[in-house]
Amino acid sequence: MPEQKILVNLNVNNIGPHNGINQINFSDEVDSNKAIFYASNGTGKSFISRAFRLTSDDKFGSNADDLLTLGQSSGALSLKIANTATPIDEKKLSISVQRSTPPGVQNDSGFIFHVFNSDFVEENIKPRDYTPDGNIEGYIVGKIQIDITEEQEREERLKGEIIAKDGAIDVIVDNAKEELRDKGIRSSTTEFTLIEKERLRQNEVKDSVQSFKEIVRQLELLKQLPEGIPDVNDPAISLNASVFDEITELLATSYSKSEWDGEFVSYIKKHRSFIVKGLEVFNDTDRICPFCKQSIDDVALGIIHSYKAFLADKEAEFLRGIEGKISAINEIIENIKNFCRETKIANAEIIKLKKYFPSLGNTTLAIPNCKDTAFDCFNGIISALLNKSDNLMNTDFSVQELVAECKKHTCNLLQLQRNNSSIINTVNRTKQNTNAERLQLRRNLCKAQYLKVSNSLFTQFKEIDSLTLELNGLRHSIIEKEQQARISKKEKVYKTLEYFLNKFFSGKYTIDRETFQIRFLGNNIGQKATSILSDGEKSIVAFCYYLASTHLCLSRENDYNRLFFIIDDPISSMDFHFVYAVAQSLRDIKECFEISTYVRMWVFTHNLEFFSIITRNHIINRAYVMKPGKIELLKHQLLMPYENHLKDIVDIASGVQQPSHTSANSIRHVLETVSKFEYPKKSLQTYIAGNEMLSSNSCIFTLCQDLSHGPVRNQPPFSTDVIVTACKAVVEFMEVRYKGQVDALQPRVVNGVA
Repeated sequence: MPEQKILVNLNVNNIGPHNGINQINFSDEVDSNKAIFYASNGTGKSFISRAFRLTSDDKFGSNADDLLTLGQSSGALSLKIANTATPIDEKKLSISVQRSTPPGVQNDSGFIFHVFNSDFVEENIKPRDYTPDGNIEGYIVGKIQIDITEEQEREERLKGEIIAKDGAIDVIVDNAKEELRDKGIRSSTTEFTLIEKERLRQNEVKDSVQSFKEIVRQLELLKQLPEGIPDVNDPAISLNASVFDEITELLATSYSKSEWDGEFVSYIKKHRSFIVKGLEVFNDTDRICPFCKQSIDDVALGIIHSYKAFLADKEAEFLRGIEGKISAINEIIENIKNFCRETKIANAEIIKLKKYFPSLGNTTLAIPNCKDTAFDCFNGIISALLNKSDNLMNTDFSVQELVAECKKHTCNLLQLQRNNSSIINTVNRTKQNTNAERLQLRRNLCKAQYLKVSNSLFTQFKEIDSLTLELNGLRHSIIEKEQQARISKKEKVYKTLEYFLNKFFSGKYTIDRETFQIRFLGNNIGQKATSILSDGEKSIVAFCYYLASTHLCLSRENDYNRLFFIIDDPISSMDFHFVYAVAQSLRDIKECFEISTYVRMWVFTHNLEFFSIITRNHIINRAYVMKPGKIELLKHQLLMPYENHLKDIVDIASGVQQPSHTSANSIRHVLETVSKFEYPKKSLQTYIAGNEMLSSNSCIFTLCQDLSHGPVRNQPPFSTDVIVTACKAVVEFMEVRYKGQVDALQPRVVNGVA
């Protein structure tokens, strides 16, 4: 089948070292989705493979915090693949990682990602002493002779209809989001997330809001709010209810009338204020009237003395008390009337604010009753007091009901004032915080948009549900027919594992069909595998099991065409002939798994020899180099790792470039290449110790061992100067032993031009 052009996009951010300016934004148009990526240690290739591994079912709900860049709380990987001939049918994978939260995986690609990396080895075969797990159950539904072509064609038509209708809904949803953004709604607003396809389908919003158009109008009104509008005044009222109990006691007390003439007493009661004021300013010595300034004769002076005597009498004192109570009642009446007027004014101010603040729409103040009849109880008490002043001995007053009514009225007024005060405080806070009002309107606008779009999509959702139901029924029918042919997963895993073990070991190691134990010289070695197998052989067994375990990822035979292999450094600790065998195994994947369409495979490695074997033998033609923040297409078909490593050392020694995390690896590669050339059987340690120029630098071998294969560190164990000094020592050694190698790295200069 001829391969068509494919557009591939890979984005990785805040995963491992892929952060900030070093995040990956890779895109390329390719003939095949087979690629190999070379990346030096620390570039972050393993983080990418580990992210892909989150797509497997056994990773569902697992913690992935260790994938995040240090200091970051979230990260993401996304993959998009589209055939350039049909770009609308884009295949998508989205992986999001939030700290302390299970990762989110949205796999709409249709691919089954099968990942090999060190984590696969640590979790699946190393804990079992490199004995593959033979407890395998289940079947793969195979192809059968029954003709299901018509059902499959109908299945494809239904999927096409669903995709088309789903796409139309996506357009409507996107337009609805854009309309909200045009109205100033930020995507970070919580209610904005309501405008998502699945949430629109669920009919989440139950509470009603005003129409979209009306809320937009209210937002525009809020923009027109004048500056400097004063707060709404909070009317206060002061009511002394204790006076009623004092009045009750006063009316119930009998006072004996004094010997004063009734007409005289009546006159004083009528003109009390004038008389009291006059007596305050009158001077007996001057005998001059304080008002008319005329002399006062003896008769007038006698009357004045009578006034003084009466006012000093008990009866006068009691009459003053009655007048005081009447004044107190009148003051209460006036306070109530003032409170009523001020409350009406405050309510009018609130009505004006409602124009700008829709949230105040139902806000109103309770207006106290200020009708004349509301004061009947107060006036009744005043009448009783006046009657009492006319007859101080009278106690026959039935004012209990009037007093109770007055107390109830004042109590109700005080409660009304407290309620109104709370409402006014809320109004003033709303007026002062226009941002909160605006935010609430925007939230309501999102809800209104949700209701509008949800109603408009009701029919489309029903149609998709109906088509999906029909599709599921059809698929069930197809599966029932396919169930007539089932293939044992255990048998498939066994045969594939046997095939690849024989490919690598040529019969040295085999596999027991029942127990899946490794067999050596015809015997099951069981837990001894850890001690019998070399490190390279362990890596081979792990890789063979990975290939064989592919069958465990599938449920139907057609799923082989959905496989996407992600392979990270499969050649750790292997001899060269094993490395070559791994490369050939990658070539065999299509045939081994009977893949009838395309082989999808991404291979990551930091081994240049393996990288070179893959590309030179056209096992994978698309080759890339991964660097911090980018992935570049390899421009050279033949690779010379030794030469590149030597050039890095020379550049560091001469100050052209600074040391990096790969510098120690370059030193090791160059010295191992030279030592194996001179003395194939000598170890690197022996070779360095036997050469004075190299052994005089005590850090060279430590750098080779520690920084080339050492554990992960948060801080560098060696300073830059130490690495530079080591590079200079190695360059000096190479210039003495193999000067031509160093000279070959220098650019040729002809007539002063490089």
